Amino acid sequence: MAQRDSPQPERKRPRLSPEDEKPFVNHPTLYFDDGNVILGAGRTLFCVHRSLLSKHSIVFLDLFAQQHERFRGLPHINMEETPEEVEALLNVVYDGLRVEVQELTVETFPALANLLRMATKYKIHRPCTDIIARIRAEWPATLTQHDAKETE
Repeated sequence: MAQRDSPQPERKRPRLSPEDEKPFVNHPTLYFDDGNVILGAGRTLFCVHRSLLSKHSIVFLDLFAQQHERFRGLPHINMEETPEEVEALLNVVYDGLRVEVQELTVETFPALANLLRMATKYKIHRPCTDIIARIRAEWPATLTQHDAKETE
């Protein structure tokens, strides 16, 4: 029998990085003891109220109508978004659908645009309307509107 010159690949499991070994972490302010659904984003868990999210979002309503794995005795839904994105969206829902932006600048715009994207995706209309109105007021689309704003 001929011997092989190339070494055989090792048959060991790949080592997990420290990031992969971290357990789940409950969000400090958006993990409610009386919540009835768990949203997971990365390693962060949000235990929230299905009825509140369903009231404001047809997307969440449809999502909750589906069967999901259970975790800690509750339905568990893995979100595509980052924990920061989910946190921003949930904060708007739990804070009465108000979007608080002190000043619209190039530094604050990415967070606002991200929230607009999330609210649009999950069809939560009031924040979308408020954000678009704020952008239009701060950054006019026409020269006439810009000049009028500058004279104020």
